[in-house]
Amino acid sequence: MLPIKMGLEQVISPFSWGFTFTPALKAGYALTALALMALAGLRRRQRLAVVIGLLAIMLFFGLTRMPWPALWLIMAFVCWQLSGPKLALSVLIGLAYLLLSGIWPQTLLSVYLCGIGVVLSFTLGSALGILASEFKSVSRVLQPINDTLQTMPLFVLLIPFVMIFKIGEFTALLAVMAYAMVPAIRYSEHGLRSVPHEVVEAATCMGCTRWQLLWRVKIPLALPEMMLGLNQTIMFGISMLVIAALVGTSGLGQQVYIGLGDGDFGVGMTAGIGMAIIAIIADRMTAAWSVKLQERYTSNPAS
Repeated sequence: MLPIKMGLEQVISPFSWGFTFTPALKAGYALTALALMALAGLRRRQRLAVVIGLLAIMLFFGLTRMPWPALWLIMAFVCWQLSGPKLALSVLIGLAYLLLSGIWPQTLLSVYLCGIGVVLSFTLGSALGILASEFKSVSRVLQPINDTLQTMPLFVLLIPFVMIFKIGEFTALLAVMAYAMVPAIRYSEHGLRSVPHEVVEAATCMGCTRWQLLWRVKIPLALPEMMLGLNQTIMFGISMLVIAALVGTSGLGQQVYIGLGDGDFGVGMTAGIGMAIIAIIADRMTAAWSVKLQERYTSNPAS
């Protein structure tokens, strides 16, 4: 978690990693990133090359240490690629509010923690949803677990993690994952089970193996439901940030509790609007990404 938060430049030290991040290692890191970008460019994957470059920069400097103009440019570029200038402009307006209202540092801390939690939750949840769609025994085991996690009071989810890992960001991350993983599992399983039986029969008659049937037929057709699961995973993760503030996080959720404890409407409302802006930006970006993926599979099913 620390490289994403603070960057490799600050994290790598003899006390933590056992060696110093010397100029030679920094040059090797940069050359490796450039080589991967060049390889992606040679294969005509320009967007992948850009993604590799952005990830390399973020890991080197850290999300919370990057200057706000750089993050604005990155967000504007990504949104422009996803949906055009309208989305890019609206996202920049939202980011301007977060900066001018004075909650930019807390916003980055919230995005850092929620971002890691959402990526892990969606990856693990989608994998479990795929297994549940393929094996009924897995579905029967996961169903009561999902029901329990989704209906249990949010504060109760903190107790076992605090008992084992004590107070800290890792505990908050596990709490976010426990709550945000459920929609990824449910939507993935529902989408894959809702694939028309006629399509599955046709693919089977054409000689598709079970693996090909899953990755080339079922998942592309279930993509809208799975992307909706990603959207809900993000919403659940953001909503859990306020509860996770009880175990030591210092983002927008902590600002909400400060406003509540002091009876300060301005502090609490500003942080609440900031969380809403993050959720809206994430919603618009995932919706645009979903449309892009559907257009890609529609125009080129073999991909």
